[in-house]
Amino acid sequence: MKKKKKTQIVIIHFQPLELYPPVLNFLKYLDKPEMSALVLSTRNKKGSVFNQFKGLSENIEIKRTPAIIPSSPFRILSYSFFYIYTFCLLVKRNPKAVLYFETISSWPALMYKKWKKNKANLFVHYHEYVSLNEYRNNMRLVKWMHALESKMYEKDYHWISHTNEPRMQKFMTDHRLEKINRNIFHTMPNYPSGNWAKEKTAFGCAEKIRLVYVGSLGYDTMYLKEIVDWVILNAGYISLDIYSHNMDERSRRFLQTIQDNHVRVQNACDYEQLPATLKNYDVGLVIYKPTSDNWIYNAPNKVFEYLACGLDVWFSKTMAYTSTFAQEDVFPKIIPVDFEKLNAFNFRKAINREGLSMVENSFYYENVYDEIYKSLSE
Repeated sequence: MKKKKKTQIVIIHFQPLELYPPVLNFLKYLDKPEMSALVLSTRNKKGSVFNQFKGLSENIEIKRTPAIIPSSPFRILSYSFFYIYTFCLLVKRNPKAVLYFETISSWPALMYKKWKKNKANLFVHYHEYVSLNEYRNNMRLVKWMHALESKMYEKDYHWISHTNEPRMQKFMTDHRLEKINRNIFHTMPNYPSGNWAKEKTAFGCAEKIRLVYVGSLGYDTMYLKEIVDWVILNAGYISLDIYSHNMDERSRRFLQTIQDNHVRVQNACDYEQLPATLKNYDVGLVIYKPTSDNWIYNAPNKVFEYLACGLDVWFSKTMAYTSTFAQEDVFPKIIPVDFEKLNAFNFRKAINREGLSMVENSFYYENVYDEIYKSLSE
């Protein structure tokens, strides 16, 4: 009988893994013969459109507690069970490194670090930037855990990462960490696999410009109405398909009122099937409004997923960090758009690639995760 490898690292991701493609990509990269990792998460809700991620090999072991049901009277018990179960497994497996994602996942990792002291390395990665004011207005559980984190940032962490440098700088300023060891601070962008480049769009082959939006939808936080109204106004030239697994009620009601076949709401697409889906379009949309610093200083994974499949990207010009990737003299283009003044937007010029050369991008996770892999393996 083959002896099971000792667990080297434990990864804690409270939210269901399937809702966070960057985590799935990270686990795929981590899946190497010399690695042994235990991943702890919650199950996805019953009826989810996403297939449950089970890992690729025995190198990555995944354990889950039941899905959290927000309106359930047993909600607090579900949270407690996850945290206690996770801490008990940490004690049992005795890993040399613990990586957690987001404050909501932190308690078991923090307690384990307090117990093991210098015998275990503590890692954290934040998908989102959360301001101090947003923490203050968060649910009590997150506020409490963040208070614990804040007391430990200065001396107990081996690694702290955000998705880009502006977010990291704001985090460091918020927590007055500018003067401590810079070597613990890192950036890990949300990039897709290099394999996505095999699925290239047949750009401009259709009669209309084929727009696509993939992701969650918030009516007040995104330019949904603006883009839909504009597509209908230009229905002879443009079509829009929307793939969303999570939309708020106002977005849902608004889209249900649309009776134009140039705007279609499709079934949500599983992440593994997304490259084959995206190749059927010309332009990918990123439509966040500047409602928080998190979105202003953001380059969403969708930007790089669209690019990997050869689509042009049209993004809200208010997204300051995404603007640093803008390019219009090569293709695929990355174009800032004023979604509040779409009638002034020259979409024919934007879509034109005549005389331009193609540039292969390097925004793939294979070029990002080596640093944390080596640090986790120390």
